[in-house]
Amino acid sequence: MKIHRGLGLVKEIFSPEETSKLKGNFAIGHVRYPTQGPVTIQNTQPHLVNVNNSPDVCLASNGDIVNYSSERERLSGMGVIFEGTNDGELLARIIAYEVSKGSSIPNAVKSVMESIRGAFSVVCMIGDKLVVFRDPWGIRPLSYGKTKDGSFIYSSETVGLDIHLISKQKEVSPGSVHVLDKNGNLEITQLVSKKEKHHCIFEMIYFARPDAKQFGESVYEFRKEIGVALAKDDKDLDVDVVFPVPDSSNVIALGYSEFSNVDFGFGLMRNHYVGRTFIAPDQVIRDEKVKEKFNPVPGFFKNKKVVLIDDSIVRGSTLKKLISMIKKAGAKEIHIRIGSPPVAFPCYYGIDTPTKEELIINNVKLENLAGYFGADSLRYLDLGDLKKLPNSESDFCDACFSGDYPLGIKEKIIPVSEISD
Repeated sequence: MKIHRGLGLVKEIFSPEETSKLKGNFAIGHVRYPTQGPVTIQNTQPHLVNVNNSPDVCLASNGDIVNYSSERERLSGMGVIFEGTNDGELLARIIAYEVSKGSSIPNAVKSVMESIRGAFSVVCMIGDKLVVFRDPWGIRPLSYGKTKDGSFIYSSETVGLDIHLISKQKEVSPGSVHVLDKNGNLEITQLVSKKEKHHCIFEMIYFARPDAKQFGESVYEFRKEIGVALAKDDKDLDVDVVFPVPDSSNVIALGYSEFSNVDFGFGLMRNHYVGRTFIAPDQVIRDEKVKEKFNPVPGFFKNKKVVLIDDSIVRGSTLKKLISMIKKAGAKEIHIRIGSPPVAFPCYYGIDTPTKEELIINNVKLENLAGYFGADSLRYLDLGDLKKLPNSESDFCDACFSGDYPLGIKEKIIPVSEISD
């Protein structure tokens, strides 16, 4: 197996010279920052491990696990040595250890499902086989399909299948494992009985691209329905135009506009060369990114009463600066509408939200938030209204809103220096 990793964007890491070296019939890739452990090359996925001359295991995972510390300590006690502190490496080393003892691939994966709690949608190579599996609760999405030439493609978003013109798309069943050999033979085994699903609601509200189909639902239609739900409670609001904080709120604002018959417009332009601001490492960088990321359209706001649509509020720093920017651009009234309930609790299943103390809703009372931001009014989507959207009540995890953690919260992280070798 050949592996190439780096810190940065794909186009920065994979030069034509590097990609020309990566030839073969199987490949996996990963383009996500670590939510477990610091951003270092050791924590960069995929992870390549080998135990006792057994087949190489190369693994990439989307998600986060809550019992990382105790599982790492258990494996360290059995002599397993770790390179970094990423949960993906832990999964790889469990599988490599089990395979080295003679376990079959399905049994090695089953040991992961029985010992690990949390979210993990995984693609990995074990020897000359491609192995794909998903946690029993289906927290993070994972879809697959087959191209016309017989190649299998697995992706955490269906848009990864769309670019290969795959029309027949399926989800990897929670608790199952797919084993694909070099001849294209696929064997699917349901390892763990299907549990109550806990799909991440934030995928539908914010993370997924609107052209994706996640958990069997159209993200585009889901977000339009959020906009409609917001607009239903604003029948008496007299405004001139509704506009989104681009890009994740675009479809929510469109749904609001269509239901309320209020003009839709783009009052803010986004610089697409600046990444998502809420995951930046410190407040100074986040503040600078806001100024780099958004700019008001000249003349759009002058003497207008406007509705600003955003998908969520995390720390609130971005929104506060945007409101100031919009006021300076001449807006007469600003009404904030948020396409989710208040984010009041951290996520432990794969989203890098801050501590409870850093979340704005836990620092400023709800009735004071509009004044804090400098707006005329502010309203969130009610959790009850969110649950009325298609399939939401029975299928989704809403722990970031409700504090109801279906798989528990993350263990206290044990410093590497305190973990026994």
